Amino acid sequence: MNSEERIRLIDSLMDGSICDADRLRIEAEMIVDAAVRREYYQRIQLEVMLEQEAAVASIPEKLAWLPSSGLSWTKLLSGMLITIAASVVLIVGIKQTAFGPNDTNQNLSQQPTASIKATAETSASGFAILNGQENAVWSDISFADGDVLPSGKLHLKSGLAHIELFSGVQVVLAGEARFTIDSPMQMTVLEGRARARVPEPAQGFKIKTNSGDVIDLGTEFSISVDPSGADVHVIDGEVELQPQASDSLRLYAGGSRRLSSSDGAIEVDSELIRTVGPREFQERARERQQQRYSQWSQKQTAYGADPRLVAYYRFRTAGQSERIVENLATVGESLATSGTIVGAKRTANRWGQTEEALDFSPVGSRVRVHVPDEFRGLTLLCWVKINSLDRWYNSLFLTDGHDDREPHWQLMDDGRVFFSVKVPREDEEQKLVQPIYYSPSIWNPSLSGRWTMLAVTYDVESRAVTHYLNGQPLARETIQDSFLVESIRVGHASICNWSQPMYRADPEFVLRNLNGTMDEFAMFAGALTADEIWQWYESGNPNE
Repeated sequence: MNSEERIRLIDSLMDGSICDADRLRIEAEMIVDAAVRREYYQRIQLEVMLEQEAAVASIPEKLAWLPSSGLSWTKLLSGMLITIAASVVLIVGIKQTAFGPNDTNQNLSQQPTASIKATAETSASGFAILNGQENAVWSDISFADGDVLPSGKLHLKSGLAHIELFSGVQVVLAGEARFTIDSPMQMTVLEGRARARVPEPAQGFKIKTNSGDVIDLGTEFSISVDPSGADVHVIDGEVELQPQASDSLRLYAGGSRRLSSSDGAIEVDSELIRTVGPREFQERARERQQQRYSQWSQKQTAYGADPRLVAYYRFRTAGQSERIVENLATVGESLATSGTIVGAKRTANRWGQTEEALDFSPVGSRVRVHVPDEFRGLTLLCWVKINSLDRWYNSLFLTDGHDDREPHWQLMDDGRVFFSVKVPREDEEQKLVQPIYYSPSIWNPSLSGRWTMLAVTYDVESRAVTHYLNGQPLARETIQDSFLVESIRVGHASICNWSQPMYRADPEFVLRNLNGTMDEFAMFAGALTADEIWQWYESGNPNE
């Protein structure tokens, strides 16, 4: 939908001339796109202001007869303005809530508001990303792979850290190292060893030390800094040394010098400056990851024999079809069907194995499954990589109708995890009750593209819902006695989407497909313990 068409639909919506099909189109746009919602709200504001101006401007002309009436012109004008203001509030209130969630069931928790407000553009702070770690121990604060490193002094106490600056420079630091990242083109190393690989667009990258500066002229060099000086070795290309105690000089591939605060640049043995480079670090990381992948695969085969396991999908291609994923659970009494892939595209999983995960970002993507029977309690678990939460509801696992005793598991646009099980009606005239158990917000845009393990348990015995993030309990909420569902059923369901519009003649549908990738999904009858969920995470974490 282009800008002109969007404006036309908004205008026709506001003046009441819009047809049903166009109304559904613009409603879908507003649900998924904050910019469209802002544009709609701004046009409402403009319309209201124009109505105000027109009404106030016409008052003197319409009240020209007042002097002979004995009424106070000022008082009447004041009263009319109050009436106009009240009407404005009513108009804005009605129009702002025109596109609330389409849910007629009673909801005991707060639903997403349809009010629209302008927000500042998302920002982050830093000049580099932590791309990988090997036995890294940080002082004061820990970092995860993919974190943007903050400004200020950083202390790597031990291990290795692979850093990618926004300029394209790659640096591997070995602890103990104290350093700062001053800009995309400059670091200061106060202590420790580092090796930098500099692409052509970033030539001129500088490492500062207390004894002098090293300026890269292409392509790779290493440095070892201690309180008395800094040893520099050129691996490829050349650098310019700028000692504090002598003139600048060029150093070429194979050359080594020590920058001394008192003696300038002194020749040293390059073997004393041995460091791990970015290429070697990445090769070692791939080897470790492959070993962990093999160990994980063996353990997951054993997990498949757990009698509590109802559904277990790793999204690998089943032999009979490219669009089928096999249920790897093998011994349970009420096993789910194999999954049918709709729309989703194959991509690499969290271990880097090609075509062993599914990208659900194309609209309409889902995996269709059927889960028979009923269960006393439930555990849902998955590994996901989220691109963005760009709609109110972002599906993880949704039953088709969300009917009596059926669960829904999804992410809200503010990063909270949503889980609910519909409570049975006491009689047919009552609406289904939908208690919702939210987690705190677990996601923000800085985590985009990072693999995360989510889990939730519905424990009938302890009467509690518990959310987990990366193996750790995140939130626990007691289930009220009147809301306890002792026999949960699933039936037809979708992974990473909702059933609409399958059971309607109208082809329009709200967007709930996950804008991201999933490479593992499991469902257990009953609630796993916190220790079992931690073990699942620990064995499946590709970064350890």
